[in-house]
Amino acid sequence: MKTILFVDDDPIIIQVYRGPLKNAGYQVEVAEDGLAAMKIVLQLRPDLVLLDVMMPKVDGGYVLKFIRSRPELKATKVIVLSNATNADVAKDVLAQNPERVFLKSQSTPKELLKVVNGLLGGDSPAPEQTS
Repeated sequence: MKTILFVDDDPIIIQVYRGPLKNAGYQVEVAEDGLAAMKIVLQLRPDLVLLDVMMPKVDGGYVLKFIRSRPELKATKVIVLSNATNADVAKDVLAQNPERVFLKSQSTPKELLKVVNGLLGGDSPAPEQTS
């Protein structure tokens, strides 16, 4: 099962996007601030990080730099999912080469899931079956 670390400080956003990802068969872990995200990403080594930019403690741009600077996280894919529109923040984040950038206000969970599926190996993984 592929693992996604969802980094966002808004519980409503987490709820809206987490459900469809879990229903598609992904293991979804959550970090509610950038500092927690850096600790969890080292322990968990997720296949993908969904990363907000504007967060408490440590911002998403710094978290992305951290991920990109660590050899053991080289294979970790990152999708920035944010409403940050500040040009300087955007430029700094884009310089770290995330796989994709989505504005929360202009994307749906279905659109995000399609991109996640593409990055993590094609079609949606089969949901786990219960006996």
